[in-house]
This record gives sequence, structure tokens and C-alpha cells, in this order.
Amino acid sequence: MNKPNLYLRSNGLQRRDAEEIMNKYGQQLQWKGDAKESLLDIGCGSGDVLIDFVIPAMPRADAQILGTDVSEHMVRFARKAHSSRKNVFFDTLDIGAEINYFLDKWGQFDHITSFYCLHWVRYQNLAFSNIFSLLKTGGDCLLAFLARNPIFDIYGQLSRSSKWTKYLTDVDKYISPYQYCENPAAEIGEILSSVGFSEYKIQITDKIYVYEGIESLKKAVQAVNPFSERMTRNLQEDFLNDYIGVVQGMSLSQDYCENGNDYKFITPYKLVVVYAVK
Repeated sequence: MNKPNLYLRSNGLQRRDAEEIMNKYGQQLQWKGDAKESLLDIGCGSGDVLIDFVIPAMPRADAQILGTDVSEHMVRFARKAHSSRKNVFFDTLDIGAEINYFLDKWGQFDHITSFYCLHWVRYQNLAFSNIFSLLKTGGDCLLAFLARNPIFDIYGQLSRSSKWTKYLTDVDKYISPYQYCENPAAEIGEILSSVGFSEYKIQITDKIYVYEGIESLKKAVQAVNPFSERMTRNLQEDFLNDYIGVVQGMSLSQDYCENGNDYKFITPYKLVVVYAVK
């Protein structure tokens, strides 16, 4: 997940959902409307979702904004791409690790947003505890992440292949913690309560995204594939071909595209949206 240029060209699903969530839930964030208002975005990637959908929802364009990502590659890209915005900063942050250094540097925030990041974090209790710590008293957060997605099952299947097992030895680290959970809302609620949140809402929605053709799906997978850097370039392409084969075997391909020479790929998934107040 260190390919910002590719991610920027292939994050259609993430952008669509972020825009829908901000349109539907953004007004729940308790905006103050002053220049001292601060917002932290966790897992900002290339920064385009933060710039295009989160900041426009804020009442003042001069509020203090910090975008963060665990990937230094993404942070450097975002800094360069959005350098003209004097009140928007970018820094590295692993929300699933110790954050005292980060708190010392940046302090707490009025608002926290995060889109398509938290399902990659293995230690959910620590991640939500860190979010709680990063919020000011009375501050709120809007978080969206995957509960279930076929991509995680596909990684699991490929990890059991003798061809790929040595590259995917730690595959469990990259599967959503809620992929096989019968009641993810209840589990997430328990975590929120345990870290200190007493006011929160959790909504889980069944969603569908359609990839228009094999290359479209390949680019989307390649942009977030956590295993590709362990492979040579030729092996990366081979892996993607095998990935497509598994997708077709799962009956996620359907109908031909309009040109008649390619498939559409139907991806059903469950999306979690959390709103919480400290």
C-alpha cells in the first residue's frame, strides 16, 4: 500500500463511499465554525478524499487540518500534491501502535475522520483507544471501514496455495477483524464502550461496487495489495492473474462489458460507519 499514484487512479470505490458518507453523516459532526477548529484524518492515503470531500464539509476553509497515514510514501505524495494549502498538513501515524510521541507533537483534535483504514489495523482496541485519546473532550469522530469483503477471502485462498504461501505467511494481519464476525456491530460497540465512548452510533450497510473490466479490478487490487512488495514485478502480475481466477471461481464476475470482450466484476461488501462523541 505504498503506491500513491496508482491508488489515486484506482480508488473509485473509496471515493464513492466517502462522498456518500460525508453527504449523509457529515452534518452530524459538531462543527464549531472558528479558525481554531481542528480535524485529524486517519489513513488519508494520497489525500484526495480529505481534500475533495471532508474539508468542503467544514464551515471554515481556514480550520487546522492534519492528514495522516502509516505509509511515508503516501504522506510525501500528499504533502507535495497539496502543498498550496497552507492550513493542511500531513504526517505519519500508525493508529494501531503507541501514539504518545504524536500527541506530544500535535495535541488533540475537535474532529477525527477515517475512511477505509481501520479494517487494516489488527489491534482494534488499541486503535479505538488511540482515537479516543486524540479527541478533545466533546470532540467527535466519523469512521468508515470494512466489516466484510471478498478480497479478504481471496487472500486467504491464495495463501493456501503452494505457489503463494511463502509470500502470504502473515495473511491474517491483512484480513478485516470483522470478516468472520456474526455481529460486528455488537463487537464494535463493546470496544467503543471499553475505551471510554458513551455516546455512539454504529451502522452497517450492505454495499455493491462494480469494476468495469479485468484491468480495472487488477489496478484496484494492486493499489492496496499488502503483499506485492515481496514479489518481483513478473510475480506481481502472475499473482493478479491468479487473483482474477479466484474471483471468477467465486462467481463474482458477471456479464460482459459493453465492448463484449471483458467482464464486469460485482463486489458485495459490508461497510461500517461509526459516529462517536468523547
